[in-house]
Amino acid sequence: MKHYDGHCHEQQSDSHKNNRGMPICLDDRIRSVVDSVEANDSSNDWYPSNSVTLKLWHCLEALRDIDLVLEAASHQKIASKRKRKLKMLSIHLFSFAGALSQLCNQIVGDKSIHGGLAPKTTIEVAEIKKEFLGLVPIDWKGDLTQIRNKLGAHIDSKLWPWQAHVLLQRSILSNFGRWLHICIHVLLDLIKLDIYSWSCNDASANVVRLMTCEPFLVTLQVADGKPNSIIAVHIAQQSPRESIINVVTSVITHSQWMFHSGERHIVALKIDKGTHWNTFIKGHAIWKDE
Repeated sequence: MKHYDGHCHEQQSDSHKNNRGMPICLDDRIRSVVDSVEANDSSNDWYPSNSVTLKLWHCLEALRDIDLVLEAASHQKIASKRKRKLKMLSIHLFSFAGALSQLCNQIVGDKSIHGGLAPKTTIEVAEIKKEFLGLVPIDWKGDLTQIRNKLGAHIDSKLWPWQAHVLLQRSILSNFGRWLHICIHVLLDLIKLDIYSWSCNDASANVVRLMTCEPFLVTLQVADGKPNSIIAVHIAQQSPRESIINVVTSVITHSQWMFHSGERHIVALKIDKGTHWNTFIKGHAIWKDE
């Protein structure tokens, strides 16, 4: 295990040694964000430890389901069978869009995280939500909602075959892809905000491990149900947000078949160098219907 203690000299006086602070160690585990189908009490994964991170995790869970459906659909050569896969996708895409909306609400309304945000950030997030919901139709009569409610989550009792055909033909391929990539664009912006807090469960009893400021994982001694002292500090080898980016990258790869030549979509991710965190408001016009 590597140690980082902030001192440059090998030899120091006894008095200097006695005044040294707590050493900062490199965490010896590379962790992923907990998966709902694999979670157990002995998991070493990252868990959400505040409300806004829980909302972010909901987005991740929807993305994992989307990736599974898209991977299967990308290997399917028969168009009618692909459409059946996309009926299934409507459930998870609707969940993803709804989770993003809830994430925006949490960021705007949760005053406990506002101290870590730049001025006017919540105003920008509210504007992102407004524009995003104008592009992805999850209102009661929206196309995505109708497909999800009438064909995806269940079969509407009054639905006739011709109505199903019309509903699917209206927005089954390129619009699904466009809605998905709009959601991804929003998520990639929101994930940049330094408001997410994580915990992990691999320490001994009577301690909690929290990362409220990346990359520092702090181990706290607990007495009478409350943390009372810091007993260790580690540097996480990888941000939990990298796990989310990995899933996003996979979704982008598996969704390329959904777009026709010339249609706007995300081809790949690149490192955001020095730009303002909010790229969606300036760039959302590219997602409007052509």
